[in-house]
Amino acid sequence: MKKVAFSAGILSVMLFILNIVLYERIIDPIPVVRGIFAEKTWLLSVRILISNILSLSAFLILAQSIARSHKEKELNALGISIIIYIMLKMTFEFIALFDTGTLEIQVYPLLFGLAILVGVSFFRYRMLFERAFWKVVHFTAREKGILLLLLLIYIAIQIPALSLIRGR
Repeated sequence: MKKVAFSAGILSVMLFILNIVLYERIIDPIPVVRGIFAEKTWLLSVRILISNILSLSAFLILAQSIARSHKEKELNALGISIIIYIMLKMTFEFIALFDTGTLEIQVYPLLFGLAILVGVSFFRYRMLFERAFWKVVHFTAREKGILLLLLLIYIAIQIPALSLIRGR
C-alpha cells in the first residue's frame, strides 16, 4: 500500500504543477459545484484538487491507525483500491477543468466506482461495518491534530464555493 500511496502523492504533485502551468487553458467560467459556475480564479481552479489531496491524506491517516490496531493484511487490498479510486477521481476532475464534455459525464464513472467500492467493502469486508472493529482503532494525538488541521483547511477552501452558492 505504501507504493500506491507514494504514487498518489506523485500524481497529486504532478496535477498541481500542471494546474499552475496550464491555468490559462482552464475553461472559463469554471465549475464550482454541479450546475454553478464562476469566473475563473486560481483558488477555484485548485480547490477540488486540494480537496482530493486532503481526502487522500485523511484516508492514509485512517489506514495507518487501522493497520496499527488490526494486523489483517487482507485490508491492504481495500486500502489500495480506495487510493486508486481517489487517484482516478483526481484525474477525472483535473481533466474536467479543461473539457466541458468530461465535466458533464465525469459523475457517472465516479459514482459507479464508488458503488463498487461500497459494495465490495460491505460484502467482503463486513467487519468494517461492525462496531467492535472500530472500538480498538485509536488515533495518536499527532494524528488527531493532523486530522483537525486537514478539516480546517478543507473548510477554508470550501468558503469561496459556499459564498457563491449563498449569492445565488
